[in-house]
Amino acid sequence: MANRVNFLTSSLRTKVLVPVIAVLISILAMTIWFVDYRLKQQIEIDAREALNTDDVVFRKLQANHLNYLRLRFQSLANEPKNRSAFGTHDFNTIQKQLASILDEESALKQNAARDEKLAFALFTPADGPEKNKEPMIQPPNNGEPFVAACATNVARALHPDNETSLNLVDTVAVGGKLYNLISISVDTPEHIPIGILTFGEEIGDVTAQEYGTVTGKPIVFIAGGKPVASTLPGKTDDFQMESLFRQLNVGTSVARVALAKEHYFCAVSGFTSLKGDSGIGYLLFNSYDPSASAVETQQLLLAACIIAIIIGSVIVWFFVQRATAPLLELRDSAEAVGRGDFSRRVAVHSRDECGELAKTFNQMTENIRSAQAQLQQTVTTLKTTQAQLVQSEKLSAVGEFVAGVAHELNNPLAAVMGFSELLKDAPVDEKHRRHLDLIFKSSQRCRKIVQSLLSFARRHQPERKPVVINLLIEEVLEIVAYQLRTSNVEVVCRLAADLPLTLADGHQVQQVLLNLINNARQAIEAHQESGRITITTERSGQFIRITIQDNGPGISPENMRRIFDPFFTTKEVGKGTGLGLSLCYGLIKEHGGDIIVTSQPGHGATFTIALPATEGSLAADVANPGDTSVNPQEGAGKIILLVDDENILLEMIRDDLQRHGYEVIIANNGEAAFRELQMHEIDAICCDIKMPGLNGRQVYDRISTSQPKYVRRIIFMTGDVINQSLQYFLEQEHLACLNKPFPLRDLRAALRAIFSKI
Repeated sequence: MANRVNFLTSSLRTKVLVPVIAVLISILAMTIWFVDYRLKQQIEIDAREALNTDDVVFRKLQANHLNYLRLRFQSLANEPKNRSAFGTHDFNTIQKQLASILDEESALKQNAARDEKLAFALFTPADGPEKNKEPMIQPPNNGEPFVAACATNVARALHPDNETSLNLVDTVAVGGKLYNLISISVDTPEHIPIGILTFGEEIGDVTAQEYGTVTGKPIVFIAGGKPVASTLPGKTDDFQMESLFRQLNVGTSVARVALAKEHYFCAVSGFTSLKGDSGIGYLLFNSYDPSASAVETQQLLLAACIIAIIIGSVIVWFFVQRATAPLLELRDSAEAVGRGDFSRRVAVHSRDECGELAKTFNQMTENIRSAQAQLQQTVTTLKTTQAQLVQSEKLSAVGEFVAGVAHELNNPLAAVMGFSELLKDAPVDEKHRRHLDLIFKSSQRCRKIVQSLLSFARRHQPERKPVVINLLIEEVLEIVAYQLRTSNVEVVCRLAADLPLTLADGHQVQQVLLNLINNARQAIEAHQESGRITITTERSGQFIRITIQDNGPGISPENMRRIFDPFFTTKEVGKGTGLGLSLCYGLIKEHGGDIIVTSQPGHGATFTIALPATEGSLAADVANPGDTSVNPQEGAGKIILLVDDENILLEMIRDDLQRHGYEVIIANNGEAAFRELQMHEIDAICCDIKMPGLNGRQVYDRISTSQPKYVRRIIFMTGDVINQSLQYFLEQEHLACLNKPFPLRDLRAALRAIFSKI
């Protein structure tokens, strides 16, 4: 089955020829069926007309014969000797006269070469059974059935009316035979009725043969529902004739019947019967050959259709061959193109659809050839991009890991800073105080590193705001300090103290600075044992200028022209993607600035960044470390609620606030904080943002619903970077938030700011 399906779908010629031939064969089959149906229908119509004609012929023959008998017997009845005999009413005389009439008629029939003869003669006196108890009949034997059969005919003849003729004819069945009856009135010369003379003539084979001689067709006479005479060839099946007669009498006008290997159309008709006897009649047959004309016609039609199919198939094949030749050529060319031969072209032979297809194919091949060259270039680019993406994913994963670790470090680091700050104010000797100062400074350094890592590792939405360039540089140097130290690279910073602010996205500027410093470090590390990077900031008109200079190998002139091109790199495969400097160039341009590079081979390279300056300076804010003295009366009468899940931080902050005169209540989760709020009147709340159970945001929402008087007395703390969503929340609600680890003085300053607004 699968092979057949493959064959039918293997070529366009097969797809076209098979349906066309199938349609032609279907048309042939429908035509033959229709012609056969019409032939059979026409044969049946012709047979009905022929049977109707035959019935008319038989009835005419019957009428002619009965008319002859009527005239003949009427002359006999009116002969003087017959009138005298019938007028005597003497049984013997009438009997002899009837015998004489029958003999005379039989002789006449023989002379006329007619075998059928009168079967009986009956005389019924005009005055009926009063004088003679029964009619006189000849022959006398078995007269009762004949008398009974003639009763209706005789009764009408004895009592005529205006619509009944004195000479009546009838057909009856007696003893399984058919008879024609003729009743004739016998009068005196004075036209006085003497009686009714009735003759009965048998209808049998002679009548049937006479009909066959005239029409050439068989007939079967039926009496009492059974056949009595037939001209059908061969032996007649009486039961079949009886069934056929009953079937046609029910209402079927014409039936098909097969008799002795012959096929006939058969119709039924009836004799004139005054009693309305349905058991008498005759079957007319019209022979036909069911296949002769139809088969001949079908054979001719079939031969013509086969010839038409062959001729049509050849013509269709010819045109399909012409139509598919260009397609085959196109297929060969497509296979060649599939093998990589893009120089292959298809000849255009016409301006039809095939010609248009050839032109389109040639154009497609040319486009593919052009696209192949571009594709090769794109593949090379994609390979480079893939390497960069792999590296980027690695860096992203490392960044997420570092951010998580840094966040976890903030809480213990806050404790180290806080307790070291508390111990500095304790009475200790100078040696231990110096150690405490070192601990505090080291923790501050760790704080800067952690904050820089968190700020750099987190993904941020681009947001421009006033930033301090010097602080950004210091944060970047904290991040790469270890790599610079292990690579024996010294960093010299010459940062101007009076720099204005610049409107920029601090994270993007950090990324640019980190890329440039790392590139300088890698260039030095790859070509020499040690080196130096000099970072200078200064104001130049309306711009802030940042210069990053190294004493590495420098950049060759041929590479200087492509230094900012995407995917250009001089590093080994897997160590660089060529996207770093192009991204730096794009970010600085987006900020309305510029980045240029100068270099001399063997004397290092210098990258200069120019960013637009804004008015104002943060130098005073940065330089002012705040008040570090202890004031026991600072928080006198103030009750502070501390909420954090880190117990060590709670103890550290509580100790510092208590030494400054504050009363401190601690809670290590949000539910505990609400219980304390119900029991105490609180002046301020210091709450961590990330906690198990209720977090800081949820605590704020519940306070704003249940105790709204505290919503402006909350200070949030967090060990994570303040993201955009949190920043928006803090700005909308006008709330303060401290990043862990924070100096304790910053917390006290935030509390004083709250108390000043109450």
